[in-house]
Amino acid sequence: MNYAGLRAEQKALRAKGIHRGIGFASFIEVTNPSAAFYGVGGARITSQDGATVKLDAQGALIVHSGVTEQGQGAEAVLAQCVASSFGVPIDRVRVVTGDTDNTPYGGGTWASRAAGIGGEAAWQAGKALRGNVLAVAGAMLQAKPDDLDIRNGVVVDKTNGAERLALDELARVAYFRPDTLPPGFQAEMMATRHYVPRAWPFAFTNGIQASYLEVDTDTGFVKLLKHWCVEDCGTIINPQLVDEQIRGGVVQGIGAALFEHCRYDERGQMLNGNMADYLVPMAVEMPDIDCGHVVSPTADSELGAKGAGEAGTAGAPACVMNAINDALRPLHAQPLTDMPFTPEKILRALGTV
Repeated sequence: MNYAGLRAEQKALRAKGIHRGIGFASFIEVTNPSAAFYGVGGARITSQDGATVKLDAQGALIVHSGVTEQGQGAEAVLAQCVASSFGVPIDRVRVVTGDTDNTPYGGGTWASRAAGIGGEAAWQAGKALRGNVLAVAGAMLQAKPDDLDIRNGVVVDKTNGAERLALDELARVAYFRPDTLPPGFQAEMMATRHYVPRAWPFAFTNGIQASYLEVDTDTGFVKLLKHWCVEDCGTIINPQLVDEQIRGGVVQGIGAALFEHCRYDERGQMLNGNMADYLVPMAVEMPDIDCGHVVSPTADSELGAKGAGEAGTAGAPACVMNAINDALRPLHAQPLTDMPFTPEKILRALGTV
């Protein structure tokens, strides 16, 4: 963020009556909640998740997961996990999520757990199916499964990468001509795995945010200039999805800091219960948000992924609050601590209303 440069700019602008502030806030977010946390209190909230992966008759993979897609990109993450652990391009993977009457039982999407728990289950199911498929390939090729590998959707020699068998041909034999396989050998073209964290009640996503903004001391309005967030959500499966989740979370946190407020009259009737009266941040009011990462995989899973869903939201309000107070410090304003930081509250802190 070029902190020294921003401080120099801030000093120069203050001499011209322009008041800018810099704020920081570190944060810790609990993710991947385990059964140990909810189970102790007796709550019937499942903290495990499962995935079933099947090789279909055309050589493509179908994933059934108890995780639910709510716009955060869970289906893409599950497809990536299976594609990577099995050895096929991602366009060969189809994901089915939702009703746990039809998918492995799981907890769905909440508490930043879809990638960390559901993704781990999908990863392990893909690995298990890969072992099953290599066993079939070994039987068909009269080779040891350990000498074979699956790369880019093809069974190959592990040592030199020479192509030995296409997955669609393997699936054709397994499904339609299993009688040609060795006596007593059963091809298993489906694998199910479940996962729940065991070593710790949570995985801890953490990081720090910075905000640079300008306060109009005549009107009390705040103009957001730039925002930064560096976070550690463990192994990053899809960098673009993670960055956009963080940006979305930061916007939500800024909304709490500057705009969102439930208002009631003396009878308890809500006065702004619609989107015309309840203020939320809009794109034109948001700053550019730069994202950076430190990667410390959680040791509780092979994949090492932590949650990222609320990481942006957690630090943004305090970050903006500190920046506003930093901007007003030379004016000896009363410190602001009560969200949302509306123009009226800022002018009251300055003593002008």
